[in-house]
Formats: sequence, C-alpha cells, structure tokens
Amino acid sequence: MFERPRTSLPVLALLLLLPQSIYVIGDYLAIGIRFPFFRYQMALQGMGNGTEAFWRVSVILVPRELEYLTSGIIRWQTSTGQFNPTAIATLVWLAGLAVLILAAALVVSWQLLGNDEQAPFPGPLLILTGFLFLVWAMVQYGPLFSGPGGYSIPVGVPLLWFCGYQFMQAAKKKEE
Repeated sequence: MFERPRTSLPVLALLLLLPQSIYVIGDYLAIGIRFPFFRYQMALQGMGNGTEAFWRVSVILVPRELEYLTSGIIRWQTSTGQFNPTAIATLVWLAGLAVLILAAALVVSWQLLGNDEQAPFPGPLLILTGFLFLVWAMVQYGPLFSGPGGYSIPVGVPLLWFCGYQFMQAAKKKEE
C-alpha cells in the first residue's frame, strides 16, 4: 500500500498534521489537543478575587516548549527535589518529534529520490515515535493515562503504529 509515492507521501503528511493526543490538565483547568509540532490549549483564567472566569486559548509551538524548559517556566525539579514529570514528558515528546521528522525525511528520500536503501527504516521509526508519544502520556498523566494531573487520550498512536507496520511491509516487498 505504501510503496508508491502517490499513497505514501499523503499518508506521511497526515501523520505530521493529525492530532496525536487529547488531554485535560487537572480538574478541567485546561484542555487541549497535541499535534506533532504544536498544541492547541484552552486554559481557565481569572478565577480568583471575585473575577469572572474565562477560557484563554493558546497555540504553543515547539520553540515555545523549548523556551519553557530552558527559561525555568517548567522546572526540572519539584519543591520536594523530585524530577518534574512535565519536564521529562516534554523531553520525551520532543524526542518522539525528532524521530518522526527523521522518519519523514527517510520516506521522502525513499519515495521521491528513489533511495531504496532507505526503505527499511521509516516503518520502525514510526512505531518508535508512537511508543515515545505513548510514554509522554504515561509520564505526564500516569501509566493508565489518568491521574491527579489530568488525563490523556493518545488518539494518534494507533495510526502511527499502523502506518509504521505498512511501511515495514512495503520495504519487505521492495526487498523481494
């Protein structure tokens, strides 16, 4: 199915553009959708001192996530000295994004440039990306994707795994 550019490149574009996770922070203090390169988040604001509450919408790009980590907005350690799960989860997400970009580059090289020696790599890399995005949800919200910090539904992970498997099958066919 994915051995021809006319099918594999649109599928790759979908993987780069479709949401990977839907999440809720705390007791609905914020809700959002996480895409590979950004997250769309609505956070409840203005609930103190008798002010009226409202939803603030944010689009948080990858450079902003990195800024949160490097500037200390997301601290590496909690007040008790433990590692902050949000910081670790953000690093895991960024690692998954890096693997996804590498897989995309290899698919483009394989399909558009005809580098058949690249064929075996995108499938396992997409499966690894799915696992890293799943680990992100487990680190952030707990092993069952739910905890006191909120919950997450990793909607894009099955699609990553399916496409990774399909790319592996296409590479196997190419070898034969």
